[in-house]
Amino acid sequence: MHNRKSDGKNSPDYFSFGWMMVIALCITICLNWPTMNSRFWNTFNQNWYHIACANTFAAVFLMITFTNIFTIYLDSKWLWEENLWKRLFFQVLLGLMVPILICYFFGLASFYFLKVNINSTRYIRNMTSLLVLICIMINLLHIVLYYINKVPEWIKNEALNSKTDLPEHLYIPDGKGEKKIATETIAYIFIDTKTTYIQHHNGDRNVCFVALDNLYEKLDHALFFRANRTYIVSRLAVEGYEKVTDRSLSVKVLPKTKENISVSRLKATQFIQWFRASF
Repeated sequence: MHNRKSDGKNSPDYFSFGWMMVIALCITICLNWPTMNSRFWNTFNQNWYHIACANTFAAVFLMITFTNIFTIYLDSKWLWEENLWKRLFFQVLLGLMVPILICYFFGLASFYFLKVNINSTRYIRNMTSLLVLICIMINLLHIVLYYINKVPEWIKNEALNSKTDLPEHLYIPDGKGEKKIATETIAYIFIDTKTTYIQHHNGDRNVCFVALDNLYEKLDHALFFRANRTYIVSRLAVEGYEKVTDRSLSVKVLPKTKENISVSRLKATQFIQWFRASF
C-alpha cells in the first residue's frame, strides 16, 4: 500500500497513485449509493448519476492526494515522536482541514456548474460530516502507516545502540587494583572450587573476584552464552556440540576443559540458535 522511499528521514510515501484511485472509488460508491426511497435501478441508469459519481470521485481523490502531500511534507518538518503537539496541530490544520475545504468547495462548484441534481444520494444529506469523517480516517491510516514504517527502524537502532554500549573490556579486581581484559580474548569463564576463572584463547588464565552473574550482564550475549551455572562460553571458542540421551547438550570448546560443559534440555534449543546465528 505504501512505498518506503525516504524523504531524508526514512518516512514512507504512504499511498501510491493506484491505491489512492482504489480508495477514492470505494468512497465514491458508498457516498453516491442511491437511497432506498429512490428508484434504485433507474438511478443507476441516469446520466446525472454518472456525472455525480465522477465529480465525487474527483473531489475525494483530491482530498486523499492533498492529505498525502501535506502529511509527507509534515514528516520532513516535525516527526511525531520528536514534537508531538506541534505536529498534531499542523496535521489537523494541513492534513485535515485544508483537504476537507478543497474537497468541499470542489464538490459544490462542480455540481453547481454542471447543474446536477444529487438529492437522491447520501452524499448531499450529510456532505460535511461525511467528508470530515473520511478525512479523519485517512489521517489515522497515515499515522498507522507512519508507525509501521518507523517501528522496525527504532528496534534496529535500539539494538545497535545496546550493542555499542557493551564494553569491549572487562575491568577485573586483582587484589591491588583492576586489570583490563579484552572480551574478544576470552574463550570461556568458569567456576572451579568456588573460584571464578577467565580462560583466554591463547591458554592464559586469570582469577576473577566477580560473580558469574555480574560478568554475564556485562558481556555481549550475541558472543557469549551462559551454558550452565558454572560456565559462560564464547562462540569463538565453541567447536561444536553433541546431543546427549536426555536431550541435553555436551559442548566442545578450545582450550579444552577438564569436565564436559553441559547445556540442559531446556536451554538446548536456545543454545543451538545462538551457535548457528551470524554475528
